[in-house]
Amino acid sequence: MAGDPPTTPSSTQTGVPNNGNNPSPSEDPNNGNSPSSTDFASLPSATATGDINSTDKGLDGGAVAGVAVGCLIAGLIIGAIVMWLVFRAKGSRYTRRRRRSEDRGRLMHSTRDANLVALESSRKPMKLENFILQPAPDKEIISDLSRLDDIIRQHVETVYHFEPVDVKVTALAHSLTAIGYSERLSGLQVEDVATWCLQTETRCGALRHVLSHVLFSSIDWNSPGALTLLPQPAIGFLNSIRPIGEYRNNFDVMSFAWTRWRTLSALFLHPSPQERTPLEVSEDDIQGQVETLAKALDPVLRYFVAPDEESQHQQHDHLRVMIMETAKLGYTLFSHTSDWKFIYRDDSGKRCPVLCIGLEKLCGSDGYRLVSPQRIVEPRVMS
Repeated sequence: MAGDPPTTPSSTQTGVPNNGNNPSPSEDPNNGNSPSSTDFASLPSATATGDINSTDKGLDGGAVAGVAVGCLIAGLIIGAIVMWLVFRAKGSRYTRRRRRSEDRGRLMHSTRDANLVALESSRKPMKLENFILQPAPDKEIISDLSRLDDIIRQHVETVYHFEPVDVKVTALAHSLTAIGYSERLSGLQVEDVATWCLQTETRCGALRHVLSHVLFSSIDWNSPGALTLLPQPAIGFLNSIRPIGEYRNNFDVMSFAWTRWRTLSALFLHPSPQERTPLEVSEDDIQGQVETLAKALDPVLRYFVAPDEESQHQQHDHLRVMIMETAKLGYTLFSHTSDWKFIYRDDSGKRCPVLCIGLEKLCGSDGYRLVSPQRIVEPRVMS
């Protein structure tokens, strides 16, 4: 109330001493902020319990080592698997490359075999020997050579006179060189040959020698001169390549290939290849070459032709017939499966002029080189 005096705090709220029956606030068991003796006693045990719990959540040293070893082993296994896969992939690529290389090797080997023996077909084997032109027999070639020798002899004896002529030896020798007379092939000096032509007693044999030398060199495939009667396409190719004689390391192979090329060229040049006969001369195709050779011979032969018109006309016609007959023999030898060598000189040591060349066969009918040349015809020499 308003008039009452203020109350004074009791002794329990002031500094009255505790008699032991009244607990102090700090010792009040209901006060949660005041630790009890049991709380202080439990602190060490709680700390120990926390340490035990934290140890239970980790791994001891042995477990850690086991995990590390396991990881190492797993890594080695995985690495081994990866390396095996890599080597397997490389091995597969190497195997594929080796198989492709072996396939290419088998293909090249089969191609070489096909070129050596036959042109392989998916159905029937085709051998070139069944298609190339049949070669003329040796007897036929010998007969044609002898007949041409007779034609040359008749031409000289019938057309040319044997009277003295007014011409210098050097001038005639120069004309002989211009038409392709070769000292290397004949083994004779061109001045000596010119002298024999000018002498009346040796003129017949000397003119036969000159005509034989020039005409046969015009159909010599191995030593073609500037004045040739052989097929122009083949001569053009011959003049554009390296001489076969220069292939010394593999001459036999190149010689075989060259002979085979010649026979195949004759096959393609033949107007009727299915007949498989020796290549024949087309007079229309070769007329220009015949005329060129005849005109080239005129500077040498004109000194020995009678000046009358009949003799001049006879010499003109007969010379061209003789050249055409020479071309026929040349085409026969050009399409032959063997290779031929012409013998232009006397190999007896007497150095006599050759009236008709000799012939040697250098390879067989199969095109392979013979161990030594086979002499078919001996050269006919002036006695």
